[in-house]
Amino acid sequence: SEEERQLIEKVKQAMPQLNAFLEQTLPVLEAKRYAESLKELTIKDPLTGLYNRRFVEQVLDNITAGILRRSTVLGVLMCDVDYFKKVNDQYGHDVGDEILKEIARVLRENVRKSDIVSRFGGEEFLILLVDVRKGDAEMVAEKLRKKVESVTFHTKAGPLKKTISIGVSEFPVDSTGIWQVIKFADVAHYKAKELGRNRVV
Repeated sequence: SEEERQLIEKVKQAMPQLNAFLEQTLPVLEAKRYAESLKELTIKDPLTGLYNRRFVEQVLDNITAGILRRSTVLGVLMCDVDYFKKVNDQYGHDVGDEILKEIARVLRENVRKSDIVSRFGGEEFLILLVDVRKGDAEMVAEKLRKKVESVTFHTKAGPLKKTISIGVSEFPVDSTGIWQVIKFADVAHYKAKELGRNRVV
């Protein structure tokens, strides 16, 4: 029909502009995607896919402000893998990496989406439980400890069992300074190690 013919004609005429538009826009989209993956690199730990320490440091002020505004509690869990050095020494770093990846997965899958699980150091993880009630953090920590203990890690070196030690503190219950609260969790975590590991303190 005449209408169709006119439409085809219009599209044909518009083609060069469309192409020019796409040529200009695609690099922008590419650049955007590139920027996003760069951002991922700066806030995510490449091995485990968890947030890194830098990201936690960036968001802490916002998180704590929200906690104070809503009068809730932020649970702070500092944990690490028991006798992790042994794994690296006995089976090599590849197996150590496999263990870290799997433990990271277990931790992430057993907290809520709104919680922040980060790799804070070598085999150290810091978990922030956002908007919990007083006392909840310890229960979550115990759940995580049991979960890790129950998993068999299938590695290159065969099946392995690992455990974690967790130190728990609460903001603003234990202190109104967030770094002080993180320090308390760290101290509690060392206490858990001293008391024989595979426990929550």
